Amino acid sequence: MTFLSINTSTDICSVSIYQNKKFKTLVQMNTREHSKYLPLFTQKLIKEVKGQLEYIALCIGPGSFTGLKIGSSFAKGLAASLDIPIVPIDNYETFKNDIKIDDKYFLAIYSHKDYAFTCFVDNDTFSEYKCIKINTIKDYPIFGYGFPENINIKYNKLIPCAEKTGILSMNKIELYKNKKSDDVHPIYLYVTN
Repeated sequence: MTFLSINTSTDICSVSIYQNKKFKTLVQMNTREHSKYLPLFTQKLIKEVKGQLEYIALCIGPGSFTGLKIGSSFAKGLAASLDIPIVPIDNYETFKNDIKIDDKYFLAIYSHKDYAFTCFVDNDTFSEYKCIKINTIKDYPIFGYGFPENINIKYNKLIPCAEKTGILSMNKIELYKNKKSDDVHPIYLYVTN
């Protein structure tokens, strides 16, 4: 199986190519220039594999509005030109695979000022995804990404990446192989009260 995996949901631009369960990844950390790195990484990785891509695994968020828009637009254009499906994967699904507790905890990605994109997990049940004040997520362990040092929050850092997006997609391709790319939408979250 040969496929491309993309995660542009944060300040990390990450692209992986998978072929026969092996993968190679190109990453640019601390960037806001996903539109610069995404096509370059994709072109370089596609040139290194034999055969055609079967699908694109795409991180659909939650995360940066601009990063998600760039990743989604690029993936849809590439999928349409190659006539292949997109398998949408959300960051919190990938985060959950790295967590070794079965209790209650928060998943969170820093948004802006004192806000975070969050989800409360209670014994494998996910709450609604929200963008809320960081100080409201303090009673349980927090697993996530991107909080600046000047924000007073204790959390377990998990890195969003194309590798994890790709790994999860292998179990979901059958669900999406006949769906249209236009049906894939990023998870955009806005501040809620």
